[in-house]
Amino acid sequence: MTEQILSYFMFNELEIIALSVLLVFLLIQIFYYTVYYKKPYSYVKQKMKDNYNPVSSKPKVSVIISSENEVTGLSENLPSILAQDYPDYEVIVVNNGSTDESDELLQSLKLNNPHLYHTYLPYSNDKTFGRRKLAFTIGIKAAKGDVLLFTEPYSKPVSDQWITSMINELPEDKDIVLGYSYYRKEQKFFNRIARFDNLLFSMQYLSMAIKRKPFIGTYRNIAFRKHLFFDNKGFASYLGLENGEDVFINQIITPDNTAVALMQDCFVETSIERYSLWKQIKKSYSVAKAYFRSHASVLFGFEVFSRYLFYLLLAALVTYSIITQNWAMLGISVLVFLIRLIVQLVLINKLSKYFNSGKFHFSLILMDILQPIYNARFRARHKSRI
Repeated sequence: MTEQILSYFMFNELEIIALSVLLVFLLIQIFYYTVYYKKPYSYVKQKMKDNYNPVSSKPKVSVIISSENEVTGLSENLPSILAQDYPDYEVIVVNNGSTDESDELLQSLKLNNPHLYHTYLPYSNDKTFGRRKLAFTIGIKAAKGDVLLFTEPYSKPVSDQWITSMINELPEDKDIVLGYSYYRKEQKFFNRIARFDNLLFSMQYLSMAIKRKPFIGTYRNIAFRKHLFFDNKGFASYLGLENGEDVFINQIITPDNTAVALMQDCFVETSIERYSLWKQIKKSYSVAKAYFRSHASVLFGFEVFSRYLFYLLLAALVTYSIITQNWAMLGISVLVFLIRLIVQLVLINKLSKYFNSGKFHFSLILMDILQPIYNARFRARHKSRI
């Protein structure tokens, strides 16, 4: 009886190699999830356990927003920013060539919010400098605060302690603090993929910063000291680059000057009801990362590569096992798949619960497969237009 059972587990050389490679891909995937994707969650939990002491200094903060035809977003989100519980801050909105009712809205809000300042940047087809870079430059030069805090017109802080919480993570020996922004849950299918994609991307740049290898942040929630902008001559080195403002962030962050803000009061909620907005966000990063001073894109690109090879090899082994009626091989293949799935389910849903990204149970495998496809689609569309 024992010999008969053991005979089921007699594999030829090719089968042994295939199963071994599948196990290697499993270990690679578990490595990425436990060492990188889980890192921000472990970091903040440890910080809460240690009862950390926030920074006591409260420098003047300038919140800067560049807005183009985003009157709906401004009307929904700007009041939350104007109502922050912080002793000394201002909000600067650069109305970037808007043709909607943004100016009327800003004029109205200004009546009851003296710390709101806004200016209008006339529309121009001149792309030499880049309208977004120009809008940020105008806002930064007008800022009176020593710390610049950025967000978007379609984003809003989840708490009136947002500014305070971000500054709490900016000690005197740090110049930049990377915040977190999640996508608000909507019923549209692309929204689920976008939330999953944003969660993974956020864990990537936050974990690298925690590991003292920072490479990027997002203008939806990032703060840096104003002197960094002028010390590096602003966007002068990136005038010819589309989305050069993102490259600027990559160039100024270092292992020694960067901190992360992961307490939930620091979070910013972003509304992406429009597919076009998500595409714009993804395109911006895709364009900029070609100029990054970092190997992070290669590092996490390998995770995607190993992910697809895992699925392809798994499908091949399952098909082969059924055709040859090799039930032992089928059982091992399914077991390896279940181990990865369980690890992924536990970690992703633990992350998504704390980082407000929704739940991923039955849809997790589909999200896992579709997320890189959408990213590749955005990159391909951009390259076809160059």
